[in-house]
Amino acid sequence: MNYLVLDLEMCKVPREYQSRGYLCPMEIIQIGAVLLDESFRNMEEISLYVHPEHGVIDRFIANLTGIQRRQVKESKKLREALLELEQRVSEKGEYKIYTWSGSDYSQLRRELDLKEISEEAIERFMEQERWVDYQKIFGERYRLGRKVSLEEALSLCGITPDGKAHNGLDDSINTGYIIEKLEKDPDFQLIHYDGKEKLDSEPMRFGLGSLLAGIQLDDSKG
Repeated sequence: MNYLVLDLEMCKVPREYQSRGYLCPMEIIQIGAVLLDESFRNMEEISLYVHPEHGVIDRFIANLTGIQRRQVKESKKLREALLELEQRVSEKGEYKIYTWSGSDYSQLRRELDLKEISEEAIERFMEQERWVDYQKIFGERYRLGRKVSLEEALSLCGITPDGKAHNGLDDSINTGYIIEKLEKDPDFQLIHYDGKEKLDSEPMRFGLGSLLAGIQLDDSKG
């Protein structure tokens, strides 16, 4: 069994598109993934930019993710990008998909439904039993009182992150580091953590979805 650690980056969809029936406030612009083998060794790193059909990469998103409009302008749309990803992963054997939170699955499922994308390979990729929310596993394992961001989890595990936060590939690689550490060492204890109360008192860090909420797009920037 291989493990595909996946992370999505998104931009915001202007309200006029939402009012015309595309009822999703965000749209995928990058699929980042790292494929791990059964021993959690890195087999392949994948970064696919996705051409948004409704969303806009404004200055905020460009600064946050490092993704520019020119990088997605000639990229594949979601259907073609997912078919490429599924083919590259499935040809290496059976796999499960790990993400940091369940929001990536929800975003993908919603976009596929709204865009009426239905391919056998994509539906196989989207089988819900294949997907694992490792943020949930992390919280349950350590009996934490709330969801913990990827940045916090890396710190609690004593892992120095690689690359840039909110880059899909870098975030998936860093999530893979956490999975490898915890799956190889079932007795691992978090560092800089004296109990639930201390963690609960630390400031909450938000994911891309929360950061996008309420941001007004400027189509003239990016």
